[in-house]
Amino acid sequence: MADGGCHGQGLELLQKCSKPEAEKITHELLDCICTGKSLRYQSYGKIWTIEEWNLLQQAGMETLKGFTARGLDKEQISKELDRFSLSSEVKQAVLDCLWPRQEEVRQSLVLKTAAITNSYLKDFDWKVKMTMSSDKLASIKEPTVTVDFDIDESGKDRNVSVELRKEELDNLISSLEAANKVVMQLKK
Repeated sequence: MADGGCHGQGLELLQKCSKPEAEKITHELLDCICTGKSLRYQSYGKIWTIEEWNLLQQAGMETLKGFTARGLDKEQISKELDRFSLSSEVKQAVLDCLWPRQEEVRQSLVLKTAAITNSYLKDFDWKVKMTMSSDKLASIKEPTVTVDFDIDESGKDRNVSVELRKEELDNLISSLEAANKVVMQLKK
């Protein structure tokens, strides 16, 4: 993301171009993020070497994705861009291109994340049991929960059952709450 490391160096390469060229390359980088199409070096060979071009593409896309993934507002993005030593004209060009397309970039990131797997949770059911004793211990008195997950894997149903102690259930709930928090942030 925009960490000032190699990504910063790459983004600083925008300083070599004019405002209209910065607008054009920023829109093309956003197109790459959203559609997956690749950029052509021939269009920019007069401005950057092949090494600079590759660095700019990689750094530019990662930085632009990072701004959106972190949910930065226009002022925060502007401050982040200040870290890259861009002229005010080029900085404004990048900001003017990115800001109106943030929702498009966010949707693309969500779809790419969802495409990681073809499985999704359709439904679940749970039951609480109290284990009173076992063949080894006369008195246990430990609650357990059985959770049955109905998962759709590429159109095929699969059932997964797990039995959890209280501590394991607490860990599962914490993980699910954290995942839900991330999903809610992406929906904003």
